[in-house]
Amino acid sequence: MVIRKTYNNTLQCDWYSCTIDDVQHSSPIRANVEAWRDDRLKNSDYYKELADIRREGLSAMYKNNHNNWTGD
Repeated sequence: MVIRKTYNNTLQCDWYSCTIDDVQHSSPIRANVEAWRDDRLKNSDYYKELADIRREGLSAMYKNNHNNWTGD
């Protein structure tokens, strides 16, 4: 939940990034990263529910893996 500041040599500007639960958001505008972080924290129940639904969907896909697909 820490916002990290780095320098982007390609764009020649400061770059801000934040990672929460394996999801990263980055932008050259710190306010955008702060808004994203605040939304993830305020609506954490919603994002947890989305992650659970995604995990259940992937689990169902692998359980019904009729042609032995492994994701490669």
